[in-house]
Amino acid sequence: MRAFRLIAGMILLAALGFGAFFYYSWGWSERFLAPIRVGMSTIQVQRLVGPPPDVRRNSGAETWDYTRFWSRDARVYFDTNGVVWAVETD
Repeated sequence: MRAFRLIAGMILLAALGFGAFFYYSWGWSERFLAPIRVGMSTIQVQRLVGPPPDVRRNSGAETWDYTRFWSRDARVYFDTNGVVWAVETD
């Protein structure tokens, strides 16, 4: 009986931990990119949230992708002048 309670307690603890991590990761991209505003420069964005892990370039425009494997989308789009024109937090 003692082993059953121990296993049940561990399963409950793991489920609560997973639930807490899921709740945290669900809103992470919105919280992380909240200070970013349309019209900011690349330098301002980098000062606020740091360098991007992934950069995609397309005809002079850039997309900085801060998405983690456990989070929803977190991308900042820059125009050809290096100014933010959109922030995506899916």
